[in-house]
Amino acid sequence: MSQVAPQPSTASLPLDKLAMKGAIPFTIPTSTDNVDKDFFTSMLRAQGLLSSTNEVTSMEGKIIGADKGFTSNVMLCNLSYKSKPEPGTAPNKLVVKIMGGGLNLKKKVEKWLVHNLIFPNEVRFFAECNVAPSVAPFRYPKNYFCASRNTNHLMVMEDLSSFGVCGAGFKGSATIEECRSIMIYMARLHAHFWEKRSHKDSPSTVQNLFAGADLSIYPLIIKKVFPDALKVMRKAFPEVVAVIGESCMATLSNRWKSIAQRFRTPPFTLCHGDTKLDNIFFAHEIEDGKNYRECCAVDWGVSGWGNPMGDVGYFFGRCVDVEDRRAWLDELLELYRVELIRVNPDLADKYTMDKMKDDLRLMCLVPFFTVTGTLKGMKHDVDGGTGAFAPKEKLSPDNAIKKVWMDLSLMRTAHLIKDLDCEGKIAEGAADPMVPPIPCCCAWMI
Repeated sequence: MSQVAPQPSTASLPLDKLAMKGAIPFTIPTSTDNVDKDFFTSMLRAQGLLSSTNEVTSMEGKIIGADKGFTSNVMLCNLSYKSKPEPGTAPNKLVVKIMGGGLNLKKKVEKWLVHNLIFPNEVRFFAECNVAPSVAPFRYPKNYFCASRNTNHLMVMEDLSSFGVCGAGFKGSATIEECRSIMIYMARLHAHFWEKRSHKDSPSTVQNLFAGADLSIYPLIIKKVFPDALKVMRKAFPEVVAVIGESCMATLSNRWKSIAQRFRTPPFTLCHGDTKLDNIFFAHEIEDGKNYRECCAVDWGVSGWGNPMGDVGYFFGRCVDVEDRRAWLDELLELYRVELIRVNPDLADKYTMDKMKDDLRLMCLVPFFTVTGTLKGMKHDVDGGTGAFAPKEKLSPDNAIKKVWMDLSLMRTAHLIKDLDCEGKIAEGAADPMVPPIPCCCAWMI
């Protein structure tokens, strides 16, 4: 298999051979139709979780997530065994995630991104993240098997239904309790991995495309996407432009290369990259004496090393109503910093509240870049009034949801950009650097 991403020279690379390369003693399912009792028997035996005399005798599967866009087919599987496995070995329930199964991409750049960066990125996270549960201050799903081969990407994970319930997604804004819970979770994650990319237990090679990616072609990707995406956004969401203001829009248009460069400057820690309600499981019960719930984050496909405020800005832009965010911002940032220092006391002097707020002024652009980048691929729908941009009476349920999340995210982010004086922060930096010429090896993608 070819190299899935440029590997940082300063990082240790404990890639699991079974996850990213090497022979696999069974066939990787490419669709939910291929997930059966024989697959589970072979996989669990190969992982040492099922004895050679035991086997999966039946499997009942339920689709809990359908493949749309750059997402995945997700299946909840209930397993029965010939004999009861030893405690802590083969579980009765597993979640299977098949990334890109049946995904039909026509553009070379899209194929490269999903099969060489986005989908393998989550596999790399689980293959490389070796934080012992007894010392980890944050929770993520236990992984039983993961593999990435060319256009086949698979993960088998624990079922979290006994831990808690998934957030409400597009149904509304985060409550204050949910905000507190997620801010504490992000603080624990960031504090644990702060400047520890080269640590043997860290997922060293994961990279977030929009928030701190260290791909050598990152500025070229932004160059190809961002200017056109701004034009699409102007047409699709003029009310967002009105909130941000023409002056700020002009600054964004003229300084996008400088912004891309500044996104890749310290401090660096591991960021989830997609911190939103429907990627968070909240514990069923609140523990005594706490005003938040324990969390577990799923969907680590765009995790990467970047500024921690990228995660915070993304969450505010995607999930918190404008008036709520204005009312709660100081409390939530203080809660985040207290937990950050509790987990990593060295950060008391290294990452002050002033520094944190200053970083957020720039990193609040992360949800803006993310959503406008998505719009770039929807130009045809915007121009033609089709898909998510069809007249209201013609919108399909799926496209209505897509329109809602883009509309909400852009408007929330627009007010965040305005309130934090992001324009002033951008203007503080140096002028746009020269964009390097496109290397011959990358020209095929453009």
